[in-house]
Amino acid sequence: MPPKANGSLKRQASTRAAASSSSTTTTTNGGGPRAKVPRTSVPPTAARATTPQPRATRAASALPGTPSRRRAGPPLYTPKKGINPLPLPLRPITQQDVNSSFPVNGPPVTREDAPPAPSADILLRQLFVFGNGDMGQHGLGTDVIDEIKRPRKHVWVDGKNDAGALGKGGIEAIAAGGMHTLAIDSNGKLWSWGINDNAALGRLTDREEDVETEVFETEPMPVEGLGPEGRGILSGSKQLGGGKEGEVQKFRATRIAAGDSVSVALSDDGQVRVWGSFRSNDGLLGFDGQVGSSKTQFVPVALPALLPYSFSQITCGDDHILALATTGQVFSWGNGQQLQLGRRIIERRKINGLNPEKVGLKDVVLIGSGAYHSFAVDKKGDVYGWGLNSLRQVGIETDEDTIPTPRLIPSLSPSKLSPTGDVRVVAITAGQHHSLFLLSDGRVFGCGRCDGCELGLAEDHPSKVEVKTMREEWRAKRTEELKTEMQAWEQRMKLKREANGGDAAKGMGDAVSSDDLPPTMGPPPDEFVPQPVHVPFPGNVKIASVSAGARFNLALDTNGKLYSWGFGNQSQLGLGDEESAEVPTEVKSKQWKGYKGVMCGAGGQHAAVIAVLDPKAEGS
Repeated sequence: MPPKANGSLKRQASTRAAASSSSTTTTTNGGGPRAKVPRTSVPPTAARATTPQPRATRAASALPGTPSRRRAGPPLYTPKKGINPLPLPLRPITQQDVNSSFPVNGPPVTREDAPPAPSADILLRQLFVFGNGDMGQHGLGTDVIDEIKRPRKHVWVDGKNDAGALGKGGIEAIAAGGMHTLAIDSNGKLWSWGINDNAALGRLTDREEDVETEVFETEPMPVEGLGPEGRGILSGSKQLGGGKEGEVQKFRATRIAAGDSVSVALSDDGQVRVWGSFRSNDGLLGFDGQVGSSKTQFVPVALPALLPYSFSQITCGDDHILALATTGQVFSWGNGQQLQLGRRIIERRKINGLNPEKVGLKDVVLIGSGAYHSFAVDKKGDVYGWGLNSLRQVGIETDEDTIPTPRLIPSLSPSKLSPTGDVRVVAITAGQHHSLFLLSDGRVFGCGRCDGCELGLAEDHPSKVEVKTMREEWRAKRTEELKTEMQAWEQRMKLKREANGGDAAKGMGDAVSSDDLPPTMGPPPDEFVPQPVHVPFPGNVKIASVSAGARFNLALDTNGKLYSWGFGNQSQLGLGDEESAEVPTEVKSKQWKGYKGVMCGAGGQHAAVIAVLDPKAEGS
């Protein structure tokens, strides 16, 4: 048992900005409110997008993790094959991988017909973290909850690797959510850490009355109720054996995704398990929308609507989930108020969105999501987008602020990406109001909001020049309009004074109408790039993987170098004291030296990167 913490952690209270990104929360500890830091601070320029409102402090459920209605166990399951493969484990990284270059679109996947790599050739995957950690999202314990300015090796993972407790390959996969982090080790076991007020961790963190909740939140611990070999940590109350090791559902995790306070995992045979809760503009929305169910689901469960299918991919927005079936169908569920589910949800029945339903597409081979928008790619390579488009984050140049159902993004079709038509989108990641697309040739394209360097475009980039020109033209036009409006206002006030015997405010009391206020310049147009454009990288390197956080991004090239860019006032860029990076900038640190990144995860204001040490760099 972890030692009791010396008092409660000092949590910074703050209000979430109206245009906030993937997360903020409040939580309770010992009966008192524990406020959460917003996932993004006040942006350089406020967006006009309609997004969920700030969270209110709320009490924890009386019996967290214990649904008021008993759930039946999932029926016997048989994997179903289709146009998409089952999500097999990511194979270990070897010396041969390091000597060559990593493939575009992430670490290699195990092949069913491939022999296992010799143990001597396997390199241990370490974890590096940086950014904001005040909610325990780094998983370094209660003593390390400050900002980490540059990549720091995760001491817990390092120690477990030394003991062989994470399997032959170390940490296999990582996912960074709003204020929590998920991981899979090489045995297929799920781990979690970070804030748990809305059940994002998949485990109870308040069983021990004599141990502070923060101790269990800030340290990596197993997700409950699942285990790769059918053994794991039991869920439920302490009186019923919860928290102890025992027989659990057999579930070899291979893929994970994290939203604001919702989490989802895929097994190697295509099963989905979900936990946490969804939020709407009005506060906590719930988990599954069933009558009598708790609004927060503290341990993983199967969803009945998904049981007849096998799944290949999963992705989370802030408060919605997409799941891609092996048969090419896409399911969506969660909050649909910004139309991110690809179907209209009646406002007075918004809990209907919590039930997974099919999106109107077929033969889909890839999915992606942002905070409030979604994407899918079909087998022909055509890309579709839907959801919030107020800053053109869907990549469709239209005056519509929302795209209700999947719509083709013409500029991303294979015929537009290369003369031969053989280049296509192979990965999609998106943040609060921007989106990034990784192409099969290693290039990255981006669209959407750019006033906080989200797209990595230099000031002399044609798209940024166009934005600047548009704002200058607006300013010139608005200045002339303002002169005319001011003259009209002065004349109106003059007539009012004359009518009131020289006092324009006479008889008005304290009330002042809008007509009595002088005209103002008003806010300038939002800065955004309406269609996907190429994001240049230093030396024109090929990018292997990319991850978008709220307003910042991480990327790894095929040589394992790490880059970041965007708005990073909480050290989430990993660039020391730099609070923004206009263009993709290589991330370095003393502890990172000699390592090659193989997977990155960008969260609300924190980041996590999996890397292996190049043996050639040891001792250098």
